[in-house]
Amino acid sequence: MKTGLFILLALILVSVAAIGQVRVMPGSVASGERVLTEKGCLSCHSLNGQGGNRAPDFSNPTGRTSKPAMLAGEMWNHSPSMWSEFESQNKPVPTLSPTEAADLYAYFYATLYFAPKGDAARGRAVFEDKRCASCHSEVLDAKPSQASTKSVLEKWTDLKDPIVWAERMWNHSNEMLSATSNRGISWPRLSERDVVDLVTFLSKLPDTEPQHYAFAVGEPGLGRNVFDRTCVSCHSFGPQKTKIDLLTKSAPSSVTDYIADMWNHAPEMRSKGGQTEKLASGDMRNLIAFLFAQRFFFEPGDAAKGKKVYEAKSCANCHEMRRTQTGAPDLTQATEAFSPITLTASIWRHGPAMLKAMKQQNIEWPEFEKSEMTDLIAWLNSRIITRIAPNSTASPAPGR
Repeated sequence: MKTGLFILLALILVSVAAIGQVRVMPGSVASGERVLTEKGCLSCHSLNGQGGNRAPDFSNPTGRTSKPAMLAGEMWNHSPSMWSEFESQNKPVPTLSPTEAADLYAYFYATLYFAPKGDAARGRAVFEDKRCASCHSEVLDAKPSQASTKSVLEKWTDLKDPIVWAERMWNHSNEMLSATSNRGISWPRLSERDVVDLVTFLSKLPDTEPQHYAFAVGEPGLGRNVFDRTCVSCHSFGPQKTKIDLLTKSAPSSVTDYIADMWNHAPEMRSKGGQTEKLASGDMRNLIAFLFAQRFFFEPGDAAKGKKVYEAKSCANCHEMRRTQTGAPDLTQATEAFSPITLTASIWRHGPAMLKAMKQQNIEWPEFEKSEMTDLIAWLNSRIITRIAPNSTASPAPGR
């Protein structure tokens, strides 16, 4: 597996603020890599130089797939040509279950789309500018003694895993708050880039082994438990009295952005009479996976624009006006909220039959651009007939 950035997302079913239907959350990175192989994707596509050469290399994503809905749109647009490839090889067109689609999205966005590219020189500058050396001077020692070098290595182990680094820094924040206050030093605020560059700098200290970024295995289902235990007294997803609604805050752009936000939040917690509660080993990776999945994979769209997309792409022709003849499902009866994941699973399960029916009616296969898929998803979700209580939750899927 290509190393990249730090998350393994589990398939869980959670509540949806706007509607009652459950929603499918991104799944397992490791399983997603297996999906690519088992479904024959690498017979045409390549991954890190391995595989076919008739389609783009998955490890070189384009701007057209930088968001999940955009990736779903690209997969939809190219589905007919992909199905033709399978048919030309006399192979059955593979199907994707919602779980497999979730795993595939987890793999793409954990391993390929957020690979950190840190700058060690800038990381050293951050270390100096933020006055980290006031407590950790041995890091900048040009000729460290053997004892000093050992101390450095003991403090900054597991640097290949930035989540472990972040967890240790978080657990150290109460002591750091006291130390910086005693020295008259302002709490060092970090940006997303600062985090990546600091980790890169620290991983290249003298006498350390060359480090490569690796994943911390994080599961949103377990992360929710951490959130409920350590964060829920002040924070919520959705409006609640006396709590900060995290959905009203600007969403961090990546997992490293969440690390920076949590670090910057420590002084505010102290000012309100709280402490940064110590996290057990693995808690940070699960918590960040939960926070990340809550926002990134469910982009807000414009339902009014989505209605126009629905009409312009002739969706109503099969799903409403001619549903009896075509056998197309009533999209208002969905038991899951629509998302890039559920639509990707649907197109691979039902797409070939859809294409055949559209050809019989001389309807061109619709293609999506820019935010059209996001808006369409918003429109589809706005029409779903609620079937379960809006505040209900479900446990992680068995076997995850």
